[in-house]
Amino acid sequence: MTLTEGEIMISMTQRWTRFWRSSLLMMLTLMIGGLAQADSATPEQVIDSSYQSLQRLIDDKVLVAGMPDDELLALMEKELGPVVDFPRIARKVMGKHGRKASEEQKQNFVGIFKHSLVKTYSKGLENLDQLKEVEIGKAVYDKKKKRAKVPSVITLKDGQTFQVQYALYLNKAKEWKVENIIAEGINIGLVFRNQFAHFMEQHKDVGKVIDNWAIATAEKEEADKAKADS
Repeated sequence: MTLTEGEIMISMTQRWTRFWRSSLLMMLTLMIGGLAQADSATPEQVIDSSYQSLQRLIDDKVLVAGMPDDELLALMEKELGPVVDFPRIARKVMGKHGRKASEEQKQNFVGIFKHSLVKTYSKGLENLDQLKEVEIGKAVYDKKKKRAKVPSVITLKDGQTFQVQYALYLNKAKEWKVENIIAEGINIGLVFRNQFAHFMEQHKDVGKVIDNWAIATAEKEEADKAKADS
């Protein structure tokens, strides 16, 4: 049976909603505790170190439900900064529309994009104690050994499992940085890029899209959840 475009979209939204419950856990799995990477660190070691750091943050009560957004943002900046290339991700989210933005607007979008992620994922903090384990698979490299994909399985205490794949690239300093995540078959980078393109069609101005990104993203999340629940 061939699915209609609408049915495909509903199916994707339902998969996204299923993963949403542990989306914070997915993001925090990247946390590396601010530790500098050794030049010889492999992509698997980067992700595994992130998980170990996450466990320490939970055990030490540093990461807790109900913590203020500004504290979570500061923690995210400290922990994710060494391993996630936010400027690169933000540029990819803007896509071709980034050519219409000034350098100041691009820099502003990096900060706004990170803050919107914090607002989004902070909603899942109440499920933080549901994380049981993260199993890291073997990295698959491209021919030039400059990019790698690391598969993982997030398991919750209730038995639910989530497939998450991390895409990393090797920067000029020979450090592996995360540039995208595919969660339950959903390409997170592509989702945000499509959102930016959609907002551009609405506002016709890159500055307005950047300024309204957080509000527009939150409204779209609520609409998607409502569709999945209906």
